[in-house]
Amino acid sequence: MYSLFLLLFKKSYWQMLFSPSTWRSAGHSLRRAHKDRRALKHLGRLAWLCLIPVLCIAYLAWLAGTGTIYVLPIIIPILWLVQRNRKRDESSNLSLLQKPAPIHRELTSEDRSTLRTYFGKLALTYAILIDRAGSEAFLKEKVLPEGVQVVSRRIHIDLLKAHGLWDLIGQPDRVAMMMPDGAWDQRHINIASSGFEALRLLRWILRIDYYLPAIGQQLQFSYKLANELVRAPEKLLNPSEELATQSTLEAGRDVAREYLIRCYAEEVTRGYTIPQKEGAAEWAQNFASSLSGKQSSDLVLDGKLVSEADEPTLRRATQLSRMRMDYLDWAIHIENNPTPPQLQIQCFPPEPAEA
Repeated sequence: MYSLFLLLFKKSYWQMLFSPSTWRSAGHSLRRAHKDRRALKHLGRLAWLCLIPVLCIAYLAWLAGTGTIYVLPIIIPILWLVQRNRKRDESSNLSLLQKPAPIHRELTSEDRSTLRTYFGKLALTYAILIDRAGSEAFLKEKVLPEGVQVVSRRIHIDLLKAHGLWDLIGQPDRVAMMMPDGAWDQRHINIASSGFEALRLLRWILRIDYYLPAIGQQLQFSYKLANELVRAPEKLLNPSEELATQSTLEAGRDVAREYLIRCYAEEVTRGYTIPQKEGAAEWAQNFASSLSGKQSSDLVLDGKLVSEADEPTLRRATQLSRMRMDYLDWAIHIENNPTPPQLQIQCFPPEPAEA
């Protein structure tokens, strides 16, 4: 019970429990629970997490009924001291042995602060560009009431300058940001929105989101994730907050690679993609056929097996999987590098020179 009580004091537990992504994933699992054992296990784990506060309250009520609760103020400090002494003894014993070389670069508090500032500024830049794209998309679809004025342009430019990001973005990006509200065409909106997967991963790396659903549950995106950060940039720029470890990033990258391999094999099998390597087509057909139709084995895309997904969904999943895998590979490299590279972002390509 002691470990359950400790869980209630962890920020990550409550953030995951109240995250919309957690419950969207639960909805996907609920629809598939009757035919997919993995979905049933996922629902079971989520139900257990939801029960923990109830169990702790019930346990406290039982202690109060037996009168034991009155000695807890004495027992808890004793348990804490025992646990601390045990950890100290374990660390002293380990110090007598030869320590293996660390697999990852061990980050100091200064390293962590520097990396968090680096990723935070990068995330804020993406958030501003994507939020402007969302505003422009809204203006193309909606008619504003008389007297209402959109001020996204001014807010975004002021935010970039206030945090020293204006000179770090490319000249084409500055030109695009200075265009009047409503002046972006669909090309501008599409290019700026293409950074959404990077923003989603940066939110996870910076521990704003503790839960990163698999690609199959995140095929769509919402401009709200960018707008939330534009309204509260301090979430990104606090260097003392947490940062995802390299082993966490590797786990996310490996899941993305698994989706990429499966979706690529399905594309090759259906003839959507022609492989360049000899023997790749045969491998893809054997791999896809070994999973096709297996509800508890094949990967899931938006509630359907990869083998059942339509072409646009399959292509979108392949694209996102590759983007996620490459971006997390890059993030791991950055965390392993003692000195992060200079922050420079260019979203929009340069305008072609006039003949």
